[in-house]
Amino acid sequence: MAATPPPILAEPATDNRRLVLIAVAMTALLAVPIGISVGMSWVDLPWSNVEPAKAAPEWVNLPQVRATTVDGTVVKARVALDVPGAVAKNTIQRNTQQVGLLLEVSIAQQTREQIGSPKGIARLSDDMRDRLNAYLGGDDDEVAVKSVAIQDLLVKPQ
Repeated sequence: MAATPPPILAEPATDNRRLVLIAVAMTALLAVPIGISVGMSWVDLPWSNVEPAKAAPEWVNLPQVRATTVDGTVVKARVALDVPGAVAKNTIQRNTQQVGLLLEVSIAQQTREQIGSPKGIARLSDDMRDRLNAYLGGDDDEVAVKSVAIQDLLVKPQ
């Protein structure tokens, strides 16, 4: 007696549907992140264009400077120096007294009217910077002191 083959059930069709569903899900899991990353490369985002940042000033704070101007006015000021180089910064910090004397000489060369004029503080700041750069030496291309910030300028009344 010959054995009859077992009846064919409808499960292979559901297995094929499951396999197709699994393949679609796996493709979506791979394609969506790839599509997003490719799409993001075409979009200009504000944080993607990073401009080179300017070097922040490296301020060296000095003790309060007190000096008497040519016309006898007493001036007190706090001064901060923008010194980009480590060598110049160390030189200034080691020779604080001499740097303070240079700043006092710069103030002593001014008059009350010159300091009080609209461009007086800027002129005084430039004079201090020039004197410090001459004192510290260095190349013409690279100055030791970029700028001088005068803080709390107090001109005593006569």
